[in-house]
Amino acid sequence: MAYQLKQLPEDFVVTELPAVETSPQGRYSYFWLTKRGRNTLDAVKELARRLGVKEKDIGFAGSKDKQAVTKQVISVAGVKKERVEQVDIPNVSVDFLGYGNKPISLGDLEGNHFEITIRNIEDETIEKTSLVENYFDEQRFSKHNVLIGRNLVKKDFAQATSLIDDFKVKRYLEEKPKDYVGALKKLPLRLLRMYVNAYQSYLWNKTVAEYLNKKGKVLKIVPYSEGDFIFVTDAERFQDLKIPLLGFGKSDFEKDVQEIINTILKEEQLAHSDFVIKQIPELSLEGELRNVFVAVKEMRIGRKTNDELNLGKKKVKISFTLGKGSYATMVVKRMVG
Repeated sequence: MAYQLKQLPEDFVVTELPAVETSPQGRYSYFWLTKRGRNTLDAVKELARRLGVKEKDIGFAGSKDKQAVTKQVISVAGVKKERVEQVDIPNVSVDFLGYGNKPISLGDLEGNHFEITIRNIEDETIEKTSLVENYFDEQRFSKHNVLIGRNLVKKDFAQATSLIDDFKVKRYLEEKPKDYVGALKKLPLRLLRMYVNAYQSYLWNKTVAEYLNKKGKVLKIVPYSEGDFIFVTDAERFQDLKIPLLGFGKSDFEKDVQEIINTILKEEQLAHSDFVIKQIPELSLEGELRNVFVAVKEMRIGRKTNDELNLGKKKVKISFTLGKGSYATMVVKRMVG
């Protein structure tokens, strides 16, 4: 596809719809964290360093794109709001929202609102959609995330550490060359979980793509770094379908889903019980159901205008709202043809 996303961070604006309730006082301070061209983990790491607190003392509901302008709520423990407001970090701003007695954790949001500029278009059609395949997109995977996650699940900790480019890990292994678990524990738990989640997400994408290819009417096939996304014309048929994210614990599923899962487990030389990671118990993942399709709400499509970054081409601005855990880039992949 010729179209381009995220040529500028301002082309992809994300505003979190928080689920947090504020009060006049509380143990935690809540702030709007607005960032440009930085990912959430890096911004939180820098904020924690400037405040002299541990990264785990700063909570957030979801990781937001780097190549974007994003606004999300964070919680900070043990620091006065005035001190947080005074922190000066390039391309990051922090604005006080209120207090509360609960830290913000992953998933503590209603969803996200997106304003996206699609550039470098000419004859492409932009079709409205009210349902989208709920695949995990490239942002989830990065270069080695799936491979590192696979090695963690399969307990090949030596191979996992060899793929992780981190100074603390390398320094620890210089002192204790065989203590791979100890080296991994030098990393933030959030980061280690991200690797395991990436592998789990890859397996889910593969299951869904094979199911829709088998049962649906294929609209188009879009390749990505870990395989193919299958989009279908008969989305309404599957709008109530849920397919499991693989983990420990097993349930019975629809025959066609179970057959695909069994085949993938065999290909991966994997068992459900492998998702129990006793060496680092916090990384153990239980299986859970995920919607194959999600609703796209408040969809608006602007008119095509001249694209100042791609001469002779057009651009169009779209906006919509998605529930938590769903990827706006999948909406664009479905809409633009």
